[in-house]
Amino acid sequence: MTIDQIRMEVQKQKELPTLSPNIERILSACEDYDINQGLLAEVLGESPTIAARLLGLANSAFFGQPGRVHSLSHAISVLGMVTVRSVSVGLALSGILKTDHCPHFQADRYWSSAVMTALMASQLNSSVKADLRPPNDSVYMAGLLHNIGLLALVYLHPAEMDRAFMAYDAKPACTLADYIHTELETDHYQAGVWLGSKWHLPRDILLVMEYHYDPNYRGEHWPLVLLEGLCSRWANRIVDGSDDVGEFEDEYDALATLGVAKPTIERLWARMREKLDGIRDVASLFTAR
Repeated sequence: MTIDQIRMEVQKQKELPTLSPNIERILSACEDYDINQGLLAEVLGESPTIAARLLGLANSAFFGQPGRVHSLSHAISVLGMVTVRSVSVGLALSGILKTDHCPHFQADRYWSSAVMTALMASQLNSSVKADLRPPNDSVYMAGLLHNIGLLALVYLHPAEMDRAFMAYDAKPACTLADYIHTELETDHYQAGVWLGSKWHLPRDILLVMEYHYDPNYRGEHWPLVLLEGLCSRWANRIVDGSDDVGEFEDEYDALATLGVAKPTIERLWARMREKLDGIRDVASLFTAR
C-alpha cells in the first residue's frame, strides 16, 4: 500500500458511520467560540452518549461535584466551556475510531496521556510569556487531540499497528513512529494531519499533531506546538509511573524559551502525579462502550 493510498483511507473517515447526531453539527458547535451555553447544551444534548458522559464527568470526584449535577447546562457551568468543547470533540472522534481489533493498543493509557497532556498544558499556559502565550481555547483541545492520528491508524490498519506496538514493546530504544513507518510507510503524526484536515480542525491544532514530537520546531504557532510536545512527554512519563522530576533536565532550555521557570514545572509535576487516579477516571469516559 502506498502512502497516497493510506492518506486516502484516513481521509475517508468523515464518510464513515458516526455518532448520532451528525458529527459535523457537534464539531461545528464546539468550534464556534461565540456560541452561548444554552445552544451548546442543546446541540450536545442530541447525542445521548456525549450528554451522559459529560454529566458523569461533572459529577466525578475530580471536579468536586459528586451527584450534584443533573442537567447538561449545569454540567457545562461546572466543567467550563473550554473543557466541554474539547471533551465533546474527543468523545465524538473516539466514538468513530474503534480500536477493538488491535490487541496491543492500550486505549486506557492513550486517553490517560491525552487528558494529562491537556490538563498540564492548560495549567502551564498561564506561566508562558505573554507575547508567546497561545489562546486558552486552543490549548486544552490541542492537548486532547494531539495524537489522534494514532487512533486513525489503529482503526484502519489494526494488524500492522499491532505488529508495530509489539516491536516497540520488545525494543523501545527506537521510537514508535519508526516501527509504524516500517509497517505503513507513514506515521501517526502525518495521519493526524490528514484526518484533522478532513474534519476541518483549526490549523494550530493540525500543526500540533504534525510537529509536537519535535522540540526544535519553530514554525507557525511554535509556542503551542512546543508547549503541547513538552506536556505530552511529561504526561507519558507520569502515566507510566515515573516519579523522577530530574528526567526533565534536558527540557529546561525549552521551558526557558517559553519563559517558564524550573520550579513551576516541578510543582505541576507533583500536582499531576497526585491527580493521576482522577485523570484515569476522566480518561475512562473515552474508552467506555
